[in-house]
Amino acid sequence: MTKINERIRILREEHLFSQEQIAEKMGISANSYGKLERGETKLTLDKLEQIANIFDLDVIELINSGEKTSYQIMHYGSGTNAFSISGSTKELLNENEKLQLIISHKDEKIEHLQQEVNLLKEMLALLKSSNF
Repeated sequence: MTKINERIRILREEHLFSQEQIAEKMGISANSYGKLERGETKLTLDKLEQIANIFDLDVIELINSGEKTSYQIMHYGSGTNAFSISGSTKELLNENEKLQLIISHKDEKIEHLQQEVNLLKEMLALLKSSNF
């Protein structure tokens, strides 16, 4: 199984980029990039997204070498979230599509509920103004 850092090195070499060129595109030192490529530094989701963009890929395409694989993705922000995903590229893309639909449905439901709240506020204001 190809490790992500090896996949990144292979992509860089296929695109005829030097480590220095990729580092410059990422806004990091060549030494820092070299550590990422050698697997000496953990890749964050932000770094994966930067690298994927350089090679005109999405993150799933970058991390998947066509094999059924398991990944652990850490997101560092106001709170640290971690989750694991596994499967082939097709399975992961299908799962991503399902999650996007769920998010879209949630957003529509939130919008609908916000409209209901606004309507109820208007009704309450009318009731208060008519002294009921």
